Amino acid sequence: MVVRGTLPRLWPVPSQEEIASIVRMTDPVLRNLHITQTYHVLTIAMTDLLGEENVSWCAYATWASKTAGFFIRKEVVPGLIRDLLERADAMTRSMAGGLPEDFLGTWAAPFGLQALLTRALQQIADEIARQLSRGNLLVFEELAPLYAAMLEHFSGGERYDQGTLDRFLSRLSRGPVSREGQDLLIRAFTHYYEAMFEQDPKARAERIFLANALVGYHEQTRLQGPLIGALHAPLRQVFLDEVVEFLGVSSTRRANPLQEMSLRGTFGPLAARLERLWRELSTRALMRMELPDGVLRLGEDIPALNAERDFPPSLARVEHPELVSLMGTLDRTPNDTAGSAARDWGELGDRMNLIVDLFRTRQQDRVLYDQPFTFMQVDALRQGRVPHGHL
Repeated sequence: MVVRGTLPRLWPVPSQEEIASIVRMTDPVLRNLHITQTYHVLTIAMTDLLGEENVSWCAYATWASKTAGFFIRKEVVPGLIRDLLERADAMTRSMAGGLPEDFLGTWAAPFGLQALLTRALQQIADEIARQLSRGNLLVFEELAPLYAAMLEHFSGGERYDQGTLDRFLSRLSRGPVSREGQDLLIRAFTHYYEAMFEQDPKARAERIFLANALVGYHEQTRLQGPLIGALHAPLRQVFLDEVVEFLGVSSTRRANPLQEMSLRGTFGPLAARLERLWRELSTRALMRMELPDGVLRLGEDIPALNAERDFPPSLARVEHPELVSLMGTLDRTPNDTAGSAARDWGELGDRMNLIVDLFRTRQQDRVLYDQPFTFMQVDALRQGRVPHGHL
């Protein structure tokens, strides 16, 4: 018998057409906010199938999407630029004395270089926002319709029915993610369906964790391109282009190809150092996740559940053979949060090592059912407006 949730339904479950209309939105800021809210509504609705004790992948997606919104709206950009300019000041001053006045004249002063750097950083921030918005849409477009379809097809079922499961899975494509296949999702939604009818609480928790981890693995594999694009935005090239462009509009004579080559050579070492510094700062900013009860630093070990244990009792030691195998593949320390910190967020294995511990520690944390936005903000969204206040 299915254990159904009792959480209040404040908004209706999104239809396939409503999800498609969000996908079609052209405003990345508004679209991200709708994506975040839709994941939350799906999180609550999924308790009708899985019960309330264990959250589905949609709960984590809600807060990951909300975090992405800070970058898509470029709210973190002023602070990042300020931090980089402060740390870059010594670099620009040390370089200024050796810059050829023939090329930049009075703009060889540090404040001039910082003005050009600020312009370059704005372009890089635009590229990071574009890449994260692309990833946000990529995942939502594939996964939100599946969770909505799961609610449509599986609700009301009182006993396991292979035909019902097969009809649902027929919408998914066989094959590995690398070839646009959805084998991981086929396995994940099979375990979700089986968890609906599992009476043993520990076995149900393990199946839901396994399903969440498989969806996360698929999602993060799909996100590899956008994440690398965001982390490796080419500040060096953009900064050098800004320097050359300034020369072209400010000098009494334009640089010929040899002069441009010389200019790029002169500023190349500085540009390379600035790019390394930017990647350090931006990666640190990107490696964070806002949760209802605080900010999670992804470069640090996932906090244990409490002082006594790392994970909920039902997930302290996993027994399901497929889950044991998956943890052996994805988790460097399968029964311990120590060592979960991500060293390189651009590396899929490093991300998944952290993500499975995040999913495992928080699977029964009811704070993940919290609303991401206020009622007034949701009302503004439903009217097609970007809400006021902290988002």
